[in-house]
Amino acid sequence: MKDMMEKSSKKPDFLGEGIDRISNLPDDILHNILSYLYMFDVVKLSMLSKRWNYIWKTMPYLNFDINHFGFERIRRRHSHWVMAEKFKECIDWVLISQSANNLVCFKLCCGGMFDEGDIYRWIRGATTRNVQELVLSFRLAEPFELSCCFVTCESLRVLRLTLHGSILKLPNHFGFNQLKLLHLVEVELSNETSCLFSECPVLQKLILRNCSFGTTTMLDIASKSLVYVAVRNYVNNGKSYSECNIKISCPNLKVLKYRAPKAKDIILENLFSIEVVQIYFFDLGDATEEVGMLVHTMIKNVRSTSALKLCIYSILGLHKVLREVRNSPVTFYRLKSLNLTVRIDEVCMRVMMLLLKCSPNLEVLDLFSVENYGWDENWMLHDPNETIVCLESHLKSIKLNDFKHEENEMELLRFSLKNARVLEKLTIVWDGCADISEEASEEVSMFPRASSDVVVTFLDFDPN
Repeated sequence: MKDMMEKSSKKPDFLGEGIDRISNLPDDILHNILSYLYMFDVVKLSMLSKRWNYIWKTMPYLNFDINHFGFERIRRRHSHWVMAEKFKECIDWVLISQSANNLVCFKLCCGGMFDEGDIYRWIRGATTRNVQELVLSFRLAEPFELSCCFVTCESLRVLRLTLHGSILKLPNHFGFNQLKLLHLVEVELSNETSCLFSECPVLQKLILRNCSFGTTTMLDIASKSLVYVAVRNYVNNGKSYSECNIKISCPNLKVLKYRAPKAKDIILENLFSIEVVQIYFFDLGDATEEVGMLVHTMIKNVRSTSALKLCIYSILGLHKVLREVRNSPVTFYRLKSLNLTVRIDEVCMRVMMLLLKCSPNLEVLDLFSVENYGWDENWMLHDPNETIVCLESHLKSIKLNDFKHEENEMELLRFSLKNARVLEKLTIVWDGCADISEEASEEVSMFPRASSDVVVTFLDFDPN
């Protein structure tokens, strides 16, 4: 370290050798570069020079992570208790020594080693400095209540909160007047949580990831400002969802992504501005008539969407109630993109064809092929006496993912090339476990084509 300081004190020559170009960068650029480091590493840079001492003290990005801090000290054989005390002392010292009055982001990851008093003190230290983004991850034995320093912070724009299963309690006084993004992770929501979504006047984006509902029977997401709502849950939490109703009523909502276990009921209302809808039921054991009626009801209430994505359970469920769907059809006049996870079999293809008929202006069809089954030799993909408008005049791109070179898939490709009159692109992506062969490409190239402009492309499997 001494040698480094001696080198920095030498006068640079005109050839550029020995010039400290990094230190000469503007403050905001250096702050942005250092924002990717943990705060304890940033503090170490203060030893380089007065310039770097000033940079760390004015850092508007503070990132404290006990996992990184603990790893360094475990190697030095400190006990967990000593490590926690040193972590606490370091945060307190940084907050006292820092002179930045306007924090861009404050990140705190401290596990379950600290009590409410410590956590509230650190959060208060951030909110009193006009913090714009709070990223918090900790675990408490008791429910965590959003204190007044949260809700009255007029500078707060983004709140990302991970509670590792703890219950979130709301204060009596609401604020969050400038909050635009709320991201809750592994939070147990209570009956009063719905108020949080409706009381934030400018909230635009809401993400609930791996959250549970506890005894909550109704999660009501009602907001005039929300434009993006995502409910994601990939953990084994099906019981929590099966006993809770989810209601979404947001007139300005543009994007709705539901990738979680099926809730008891999902009610969609007043989605007048919706553009993108994704319905993906996770860890659903069987697709029943109940699933089919739920999906049918949901898509009937988002008929103005321009992009729709449905999972295999949604498709199989719709087939269970195919008669009801045909008797009460939905026409998606604005739908431009349709993304389906399907089996290339009679069951899924019936539903797909019905959706194509209901989407007269569809331009993009994106299919993910899972395990396939056969169909009756006398059954046809489509009755030639029936017209599918999008095939006649709008469908320009078809993509078949996870292609295995099976007979059913080849029949689907044959049908697509024969009937899509304005098709421009047919993209076929091989399944990761399939044996890639030129035979499939040669066979497809011989299929009759209704469009003279179509380009057929085979792509290798891409794990991304």
